[in-house]
Amino acid sequence: MSAENEHAGQVVSCPGCNGRFQIPALPDAPVAGPTAAGKKASSSQRGGWQEEDHANISFGISLGIAAAATTLLLMAMLPFAGSTVSDILLKRGWVNYAEVFLFVWGFVILAMKWKKAKRQRQAMLLDVVPASLGAEINAHTVNGFIEHIYKLPLRLRDSLMVNRIRKALELFEKRNNNGEISSFLNAQSDIDANRSSGSYTLIKVFLWAIPILGFIGTVQGLSIAVSSLSTGSGDPSQLKDSINQLTGGLGVAFDTTLLGLVLSMILSFPLASMQKEEEEVLTLIDAFCNEKLMPKLNDSKSDASDMLLSQAENIPAFAASLARAHELFLVKLQEATTLLSQAGETLSTRLNAHQTRVEGTFSSAVDKLTSETRDAILVPTRQLNEYFASLSKGVESLNGTLQKLGGETIVVQKRGFFSK
Repeated sequence: MSAENEHAGQVVSCPGCNGRFQIPALPDAPVAGPTAAGKKASSSQRGGWQEEDHANISFGISLGIAAAATTLLLMAMLPFAGSTVSDILLKRGWVNYAEVFLFVWGFVILAMKWKKAKRQRQAMLLDVVPASLGAEINAHTVNGFIEHIYKLPLRLRDSLMVNRIRKALELFEKRNNNGEISSFLNAQSDIDANRSSGSYTLIKVFLWAIPILGFIGTVQGLSIAVSSLSTGSGDPSQLKDSINQLTGGLGVAFDTTLLGLVLSMILSFPLASMQKEEEEVLTLIDAFCNEKLMPKLNDSKSDASDMLLSQAENIPAFAASLARAHELFLVKLQEATTLLSQAGETLSTRLNAHQTRVEGTFSSAVDKLTSETRDAILVPTRQLNEYFASLSKGVESLNGTLQKLGGETIVVQKRGFFSK
């Protein structure tokens, strides 16, 4: 099973078998900076540091402080017995005690949060990415910037800004991608903002509960007043006691509501001021990351000149390597040209053969169509010529007969029809 770092060395209960066992202590964190061998600590040797919650306050500590402060406040009112403030705080029952306790508890939480916010402001004065380590942060210089962060005072380096920048640089050291770093910073900003907003949940409950307690006290006081009126009697002493109970009940009713409204209104001002302070701190951290950190990140491996110098230890060897590469390129280019030439000749031969085949097929089709068309025209023409010849013979025979009879002859004119 896994365990949080804060449980190291403690005896805990197993959630599976309910048995108790001790979690081993954490090994000593490696020291950032030069090691015994004079080398820099690698990224795998860094373990960060234990981070505390920079937004939420310890529930138990704040509860204990609030209980002690409430007790001291009520005891301080004892010498002022008989005054209006003392009577409201001490003589109006448990409702007023509860209102005062919630009010003091809310102030204690805000005071502890103000102390945390003050340390966040102090941490923002640190030079987290100093210009003396380089004008930009790249794959070669990021290790120095991370080591610089590990050398900062622990009290100040365990802050929202330093933690966010440290995690971003360690991610940049592994991924070397500006886009991923930007996404990480945006996500971390949302996490910090949500955590800060959620830390005010308990105080907002107090702001809701204090006036509600006042209304409960009002109902309680009116109940006392109404019950005192129901004891009707003609005895003057009993009537006097009834009037005293009536006024006391009305006093409880109005004083508890008054105290609840006043305390909730007073608590609202430091709450709004504290929220504004934390929002400004988070905004300044976001601005620092966007305006100072991101412009310095350079995810390119190296410049072109640096890459050439790193690959070529000496100029003659590099020139010989470049000449061999150029010669190999020319050989491959000649081979590619030959292949392209052969492919062009093969394609030309196939195109010529295909053209000859198409021309032959087309010529045969034209000859066949011409022959069929000619036959279709000549056969009817030959038959018509034979008909006219037969008709001419008949007319000549008729003319001979008519001449013998002394009549006129018949002339038949033959129109021109073509014959083969």
